Amino acid sequence: MFLDSAAEVGTHLRLPREEAHHVFRVLRARRGDAIEVVDSRRRLFLATLLGEDRAEISEPLHAGEPARGVVRIYQAVPKGGHMDLLVEKATELGADEIVPVLSERVLVGAGAARRRLARWRRIAVSAARQSLQLRVPRVREPLRFPEAVREVRDGVLLHNVGRHAPIEWPVAKGGEANLFVGPEGGWSEEEVEAARRGGLTLASLGPYRLRSETAGVVAVARARAAMDLAGPSGGENGRS
Repeated sequence: MFLDSAAEVGTHLRLPREEAHHVFRVLRARRGDAIEVVDSRRRLFLATLLGEDRAEISEPLHAGEPARGVVRIYQAVPKGGHMDLLVEKATELGADEIVPVLSERVLVGAGAARRRLARWRRIAVSAARQSLQLRVPRVREPLRFPEAVREVRDGVLLHNVGRHAPIEWPVAKGGEANLFVGPEGGWSEEEVEAARRGGLTLASLGPYRLRSETAGVVAVARARAAMDLAGPSGGENGRS
């Protein structure tokens, strides 16, 4: 369970309605059982259920080392329910922020994307819980492609037309990765030029043409791995 405030041993909690349903109805937990709780400072605790919708923080737990850097994915919204999969897997892989993007070739309208936002946020919470994350990624309001480019100072546009460096090269150079993943039909020529003018670096995931949501999942995984290998000083294995 994720808390929006700091916790200490002995703190009494009231479980939100959805969390209480998950714990007592889905997991069949009972009074005296233990659950894991993450507070607003990304600290992990064990809590004892007191029955109904209440619990008490009983002891701190070791949560391991946090992932290095920030991974933010600007994902062109795929049709159907494929964005659900992207949000789930990107969360499991350690994305810090997920931004639905409306580009020229996206088939989902702005209104439809906004109506799905609450669902995507619930999926992120569920995936973070399942994968033992210490935070839930922020799933933002949908942005038009030009707006997304304007807000990013240093980003990577994944593009499968032409020859471009692997995604790891630009990502490993800094402590923040802003990844732009296009729709099924790819980026338009105008969008690629706008990205270049906006300072984005074009990069590749390899020779194969991936589905949009697959490309997003692969991009997050490879960016996370590259940043972890680069180490805190930006060089390979921590050497600059």
